[in-house]
Amino acid sequence: MFYIKEYNNTHLEIGFLGMRLKFPKREYAEKLKNYQYEKYKKNNIDITTIPPAEGQIREIQLANLVLLKELDYVCKKNGLKYWINFGTLLGAVRHKGFIPWDDDIDVSMMRDDYGKIIDAFKNSSRNPDIYAEYTYLGKAQTIIKVKYKKCNLLFVDIFPCDYSKEKLNKKERLKKTKLLYQIRKKLKRDTSLDNSFKVNNAVKEINSKITADKEINNNDIQFGMEYFYSERLWIHSYETIFPLKTIRFENFDVMGINKPEEYLTDIFGNYMTYPRKFGVGHSMHLNLSKYDKQILEELKK
Repeated sequence: MFYIKEYNNTHLEIGFLGMRLKFPKREYAEKLKNYQYEKYKKNNIDITTIPPAEGQIREIQLANLVLLKELDYVCKKNGLKYWINFGTLLGAVRHKGFIPWDDDIDVSMMRDDYGKIIDAFKNSSRNPDIYAEYTYLGKAQTIIKVKYKKCNLLFVDIFPCDYSKEKLNKKERLKKTKLLYQIRKKLKRDTSLDNSFKVNNAVKEINSKITADKEINNNDIQFGMEYFYSERLWIHSYETIFPLKTIRFENFDVMGINKPEEYLTDIFGNYMTYPRKFGVGHSMHLNLSKYDKQILEELKK
């Protein structure tokens, strides 16, 4: 079977014999060619001095920040722990806020607290339109997202973490990462895992074999198997993550990890340099309706 269809406002998706490839549309490819951040990179501008994003992507960043603030409030109200992760943590360390070309927010929670966050939002959210729910992402992937009922462009991704059954050195953690990667690939190939409920049950069965129910002697922390991570290390020492510490993100103090520089080096390499290829925010080039723009303004207020 062969098909070509639109993918968002920016790409075309081509499918052939079960494979899917995405290509930027001509006008979008032209925008990327003249991307302002490519110019900063070409001129060796210090990456930490790049100004914040402007325009539509900045509007979405600030609206997503409202969701993060609500998550922070709900967690504190219910005695739950979270920390910013991945590109959000990188943005906090390198830019004191969002990476200028990114608009989403990633956080992590330990499994026990992760399982409580949906009900915590139901009971404690100050805005009834901000809530949390399991979201199926395709390819046997599911995570909890904080969402806003009036605008489906906004979300905070929450990734669960588990306690490992052992405490390993870095070489051993890399070896175990390869094992977890293979387990995750097998899950990805299982076409019967086509909703959050089925994925969560499959992960629960796997976790009974590879994780501990609670922290034991400061054993390692590993990413939950619900998601196919692209990072080089899926497992980190307890001391890298805990104790959690506050870190400035935009105009707000959020929860970060104990050793962010060590962690970011493990998953990104030299994180203080420009990326080989710039990503773009999820909604950076979408054609927003007048209603969507109005909702973003209302939420920020």
